[in-house]
Amino acid sequence: METTETIESVESSEPVAQETTEPVAQSEIVTPKLREAKIEVEGRQMAINESQLKALWGLPENEELTDKEFKSLVSAYKAQKTADSRSQQASRQEKLVKEIAEMIQTNPWELLQRAGYDPRQLAEEYLTQAIEEEMLPENERELRKIRAEKEELERQYKEELTRKEQQQIKQAVVQAQQEITSQIIDSLENSNLPKSPDVVKRIANYMYLAEQRGVNVPIKQIIPLVEQDLRNLNASILKSLDPNNRINYIGEDLLKQIRQDDLARLKRPESKGTSVPQTKPSQNKKLTKEEFRQILAERVKS
Repeated sequence: METTETIESVESSEPVAQETTEPVAQSEIVTPKLREAKIEVEGRQMAINESQLKALWGLPENEELTDKEFKSLVSAYKAQKTADSRSQQASRQEKLVKEIAEMIQTNPWELLQRAGYDPRQLAEEYLTQAIEEEMLPENERELRKIRAEKEELERQYKEELTRKEQQQIKQAVVQAQQEITSQIIDSLENSNLPKSPDVVKRIANYMYLAEQRGVNVPIKQIIPLVEQDLRNLNASILKSLDPNNRINYIGEDLLKQIRQDDLARLKRPESKGTSVPQTKPSQNKKLTKEEFRQILAERVKS
């Protein structure tokens, strides 16, 4: 559209020296269509697309996902949003309970009016019930008292049991996250990757995808995949930048270190007449991303 407007403006402002019947070529930019999924969380409809899922899980934008991987990420996103929604509901309920408790202590009559009750009528009913209980025989009053205490003890026991169960579940989740993070950090000792939160998150994402397929993959086999992902990501960024921005992206200090390493390598003397010993292939061959996906697919089929 911009090309057409430019041509029309030139034609209207300057005389045309020679007419031509050749059509004007217009370039069309085809944008790939992103997959989108709709989910329902606590009765509320939500939509999420492939690009948003990749950003959420720390995956590269150019990463190609299979349909199964896309569905797994959608399911994980739905579970996360459901947990967040329930947590917010519980927080609101807790706040409401505290407000009601404070109002009971400061102005219970106003609370009853807001709830739609007549405080006077309730007071009269309470006094009537108290008088009737005082007129009961002593043994029947004691029996009612014992029953009320029993019901209160049962209620407190159930609340305490529920609270302990929730606390145990929360502690188990936190402990599992800490153990996985510790295992990942230990596995990074002999790798070229830093022990940064982004690297740990990427490794955890691969572990999650493998677990969704029922495949148990060692962390040491996942590390090469993350290395390749970061290498591809940095390479694509550097290729897209002009020389000045490329230097800014790398940083002056790191660029200086790279130059010094190159000079040291060029100045290193080479011994004549000696052959360079060939290094033995590593026993633990690092898997590429394609090999990892092939292993996942074969194990899932089996």
